[in-house]
Amino acid sequence: MVRGDDDRERVRAAVNLVEQFAAITKVKRSGRSFTALCPFHQEKTPSLSIDPARGLFYCFGCHKGGDVFTLVQETQGLSFPDALQALARQAGIVLTHRPGDGKRAADRERLVAVMRRAVDFYTRRLLSGADAGPARAYLRSRGYDRALIEKFGLGFSPTEEPSLGTELRSAGVSNSVMERAGLAVRRGWDRGPSDDGFRDRFRGRIMFPIHDLRGDPVGFGARLMGGDGPKYLNSPETPLYRKSRLLYGLHLARREISRSDRAVVVEGYTDVIAMHRAGMESAVATCGTALGEEHLEALGRLGQRIVLAFDADRAGSDAVLRGERVSRRSGRRLDLRVAELPDGKDPADLLQEDRLEEVRQAVDDSRPALQYRMERRLAGVDLTDPESRARAVNELGPLLAAVADQATRAEYERTLSRMTGAGLSEIQAVVRRGARGAGIEGRAGRRRPDDSGGPASRVIDRHAHRGSAVERELLKAVLANHPALRELEVDSTLFGQDLYRQAFQQVEADWRVTPIGRPTPIAWRGECSPDESERQGAPDEVDRELLAISADGLEPGDPRPLVIRCRRAALRREMDAIGARMRSLAADDPQRTRLLAQVVELERRRQELTGDLR
Repeated sequence: MVRGDDDRERVRAAVNLVEQFAAITKVKRSGRSFTALCPFHQEKTPSLSIDPARGLFYCFGCHKGGDVFTLVQETQGLSFPDALQALARQAGIVLTHRPGDGKRAADRERLVAVMRRAVDFYTRRLLSGADAGPARAYLRSRGYDRALIEKFGLGFSPTEEPSLGTELRSAGVSNSVMERAGLAVRRGWDRGPSDDGFRDRFRGRIMFPIHDLRGDPVGFGARLMGGDGPKYLNSPETPLYRKSRLLYGLHLARREISRSDRAVVVEGYTDVIAMHRAGMESAVATCGTALGEEHLEALGRLGQRIVLAFDADRAGSDAVLRGERVSRRSGRRLDLRVAELPDGKDPADLLQEDRLEEVRQAVDDSRPALQYRMERRLAGVDLTDPESRARAVNELGPLLAAVADQATRAEYERTLSRMTGAGLSEIQAVVRRGARGAGIEGRAGRRRPDDSGGPASRVIDRHAHRGSAVERELLKAVLANHPALRELEVDSTLFGQDLYRQAFQQVEADWRVTPIGRPTPIAWRGECSPDESERQGAPDEVDRELLAISADGLEPGDPRPLVIRCRRAALRREMDAIGARMRSLAADDPQRTRLLAQVVELERRRQELTGDLR
């Protein structure tokens, strides 16, 4: 056993899986196992089974399964090395093998230790410092008590001695380490008697510590209380602090986001605190930057729905495009929405006015971000004026083209047609142009001729929602004899829909012997003359579907992600079958443990395939 595996087993043996679940959800004994309300989805009746003897769990509702590391990774959005470190710290175990590079990890731990000292110093100064009186008065006016201050680690950076730099230097922290942590700035002039040309970066400000997903402090946001300077000042980029990856409050919100499958993104640090104080604990905020793809990816790993509860006009089209890129890359569709807050006010102001129910309602009534963007763009447009209407449609076309899911994109095309009065074919043409301009023609540009009225279009329309769009695209790649398929494992188990599975089985033998560069034979039938088609006989349902797919006339995309997604779906079907069998067994039936282990192994394989999509 290698050192890393030894650490893993030591931590696994020391941590009680049932207690880990009990800390975040309701757990009840059931025979030799336990049941729990699943923390990964909303439910009223427990559907999650915990086997403490084997250290495994499985939910029959959402099909999540795994061990204690899976639980921490899923509920806290951590990587495996981070989950291992978090559980080791909880169990009081010193790891013999540092995940990742040992030197880099040791350097990180030194910087984190300095940041913890800084948080503690600032909090003490806020609570008891004479110079922090105005800061305490400001926070009291917002309704902050000591418990809330300590929960979020709020503090005050003094303008007078003893400063943070003085305290850290007395503890043996060098100026260069303070500078690397973003706590000090180098000054070649105006140096004090003992600062060696360094001074505190933050002075005279209320301090908002920013934590990573592990809960380690990595930076600060700081609000000026008086004097000159920007109202808000954030930490610079450091080895710990990368604002494009960090969300304020996520370390506190992650469990609620995972449980509710919803994150609420607000604008400022005080908005986050106000939302949590009011019981809306899925709120987070960016750290002085726009909501980016890495932020969306981090939130998407915890929950599918992401509600923007700030001035969404400023986020506008960029947020929609970023959300679609993340959806396409991850293989999980993000449900990006916009909440319109009453009177255009921030959540903190509304909550201070005791308007909690209005804020809740606005979040619950949030609308899809693309729909919101379409409505805002068309507001005030004279749709009877051809040029005004065309400008609006041309602007919205690229946004629709970016939508990764074909069925969703088609629905938005119909919606935009209804909203503007433009013909559906006109909207589709604009979307195709937008796709070409954005370099995504292979996705949004693959279009069927809905208005043609021909037999092929009627067949496609009839089957558009019969099965998986991914399976259909994979079948198209088989018919086109895409060369990349020869490097992949493709068989009939990838197709869950009967129609597509039978269609693949019908052409599989021909496909495997067709030379690369030539289409699979069924594709040639679409080029036959009517007389030839008649001599071949009337096609059955499978033939019609094959002909419809081959008549699409557009090149298929890269089949690699298609195969991965179909393989994941196949594993899910296998897990569902085992789950159905487990539900038929008594709670204390010994077969349940063996079957649970099989389900967990299948889920592990599914997660590995998810990594291959990134």
